[in-house]
Amino acid sequence: MKPADWKEKMAKYNGVFKEPPRNVPSNKVVDGPIIGNGDVGVVISGLPERQRLWISKVDFWKAKRIWPNGSPCLLGGIDIQIPALKEASYGAEQHLHDAKVVSTFRGDSLAVTMTSWVAAEENAVIVELLSESQEDISVKVDLWVQSGHESETDSGQDGDVDWVLRKFTGSDLDWPTEGTVAMRCLGNSSNSFELQPGKKTYIVAYVLTNHNVKDYVRESIEKAKLIDESRIDSLYADHENWWSQFWAKSSIEIGDEVLEKFWYGSHYIMACCSRNKAFPPGLFGSWITTDTPAWGGDYHLNYNYQAPWWGVYSSNHIELSEPYDTPLLQYMSNGRKYAEQYLECSGIYYDVGIGPKGFPNALSITNASLTYEHGHLFLGQKSNAALTAVNMLMRYYYTYDMQYASQVAYPYLIEVANFWEDYLTFEGNRYVIYRDAIHEVPTWEASHSNDEWLKEFEDMNPLLSLGLIRSVFKGLLDMSKELSLNSERREKWLHILEHISDLPTYERDGKTIFRLTEQGRDWWPDNTLAIQHIWPAGAIGLDSDPKLLEIAQNTITVLNRWTDYNGFPTIFTAAARVGYDPEIILRELRRQCLEHSFPNLFIFFGGGGIECCSGVPSAINEMLMQSHEHVIRLFPVWPQEKAAHFTNLRAVGAFIVSSELSNEMVSYVDIISEAGRTCRVFNPWPDEVICIKEIDGDQQKKIDWKLFENIISFNTEAGKRYTLRRKTQSV
Repeated sequence: MKPADWKEKMAKYNGVFKEPPRNVPSNKVVDGPIIGNGDVGVVISGLPERQRLWISKVDFWKAKRIWPNGSPCLLGGIDIQIPALKEASYGAEQHLHDAKVVSTFRGDSLAVTMTSWVAAEENAVIVELLSESQEDISVKVDLWVQSGHESETDSGQDGDVDWVLRKFTGSDLDWPTEGTVAMRCLGNSSNSFELQPGKKTYIVAYVLTNHNVKDYVRESIEKAKLIDESRIDSLYADHENWWSQFWAKSSIEIGDEVLEKFWYGSHYIMACCSRNKAFPPGLFGSWITTDTPAWGGDYHLNYNYQAPWWGVYSSNHIELSEPYDTPLLQYMSNGRKYAEQYLECSGIYYDVGIGPKGFPNALSITNASLTYEHGHLFLGQKSNAALTAVNMLMRYYYTYDMQYASQVAYPYLIEVANFWEDYLTFEGNRYVIYRDAIHEVPTWEASHSNDEWLKEFEDMNPLLSLGLIRSVFKGLLDMSKELSLNSERREKWLHILEHISDLPTYERDGKTIFRLTEQGRDWWPDNTLAIQHIWPAGAIGLDSDPKLLEIAQNTITVLNRWTDYNGFPTIFTAAARVGYDPEIILRELRRQCLEHSFPNLFIFFGGGGIECCSGVPSAINEMLMQSHEHVIRLFPVWPQEKAAHFTNLRAVGAFIVSSELSNEMVSYVDIISEAGRTCRVFNPWPDEVICIKEIDGDQQKKIDWKLFENIISFNTEAGKRYTLRRKTQSV
């Protein structure tokens, strides 16, 4: 699709602002227009006469230990003052198709348009001002830097370039962070100038840190000097091409503009903040507007860090997940040390919160933490490392990238398995988990008695960990066979899988539902812990025992928590995974999008930020197509009378699938095989004669296939396309 076509298609999904933002600055999610290139993030706030661009960067961290000192911090920004716009009307649109914000300010006799974007391929921030007024308008531009919080700052000029510098370099830091913004106003000798009618004026900035290049100040200044109107045109051509290719990777049409808007909007947010492979975004992405983001803005491993990417795998945006693994791998030496020192286990044992570059930011000096957790914030949980492995398993199964498996996923899963092999207790012909809290034990509080503390730590067989162990050891067995590694260990892994304790259940509200632990806490009133073994852990699916599916559906009914402080990325996808009523899922998902969102398409709840970016994509994708049990099911949890269409969603087995539901029937199925694996499809036409063809360029040929228990299976070749049709249809 050409860029102009994407512009027309995506226009209805743009973020629309009718008043200035109210939640900037914020220590959580911002509500202003946002732009970014996966490294540099910009949020725009302010009244028409004083627009402020807040500039942050995913690698701009203060690496000071003892929670919550270490966190991503604000770098600086640009103020654009146009006094003549006082009392002007405010309007802005956040364009998804090319990641630009177009702000329009109108007074009685003047109008100014401000267009802002961050170049997709470079750390250049571009602001274009255009006046439709009859007279010149005075403009003053100020470059500013955040100060305080034990940082050093500096500023200066080099020709027509202004620059600011902020750095954290104290001896008490694990590593230094230094960053700069270099800015110039094109065609103007100073930062105060007259905006002439009909003539575009540009403000440009370049943003770098010491994590990009050693001489980052000089480099940013020189880069800013090189930007002229010709360079802007070139940057925009590359920018537009990047976003056009991004949107071409997958699409949906489901007859619900609200859900479509947040499906695309969620991918937009992730593409704007998750492309720096060395520094993934923290809790609030690349839009940090204070030095004290909530929860340290870190990588919270008991669900929040993992959640943002859960939608990108099935949406065929694997590239957005590439930063995810980096801090987990960098933390392994710490994890090994903690497992050995504190639990006398091999493998890895991770804190609830970690930082980049092996930075242990979740250390604590509270009496409770020192007494019970060696000065850490494990918060009683042993499951964090296993939960981080879920994303690696998703990426592996969706791509069957054997290089990724051998170099990243498998070595990491081995360490997770090493831990659980040592930590599990085998008794009474089953494996049991002791002293693993289902929920955070609040070691930062000091009001609990010792007896209460110990009780909090005594959870036995927590539901989530039981689900994670099933996924981790199943994944290890599969990966071990594919890579021909550690065959001598498979018997043990299989034994764990076959003898791990059953998922605990109990009676509540007249229904059999899942219990949070076998012994310990039975329920939690304001969280979705009772379904996270379903999603993301993947312990239950449509092929599971019908009684288990009934218990899962009962749990969701009793949970009745479509609105939740922390559960948005889990509840809807879990409901789809176990075949819950699709009308209810869609109705409640739509309601949450309308009631808990900002105009910038952030969906927000109390407990997090970019984690909510997976809620709509993963749920909708799972309703349109499921494949986690290695069988592609088309529209398995979708109202059959509701037309829907999707293009290039990714299925387990490294298959790219397109299909349509129309007139209560699947119209067609197109499948691209990336890895040449056997493809298995739940038969969408059980009473029809089916034809399967292999497409290779202009060549077509029929292929043989088998049908067993209503599952179609056929062999594929990597790079080939396959079409499934009823006999009466043509390709």
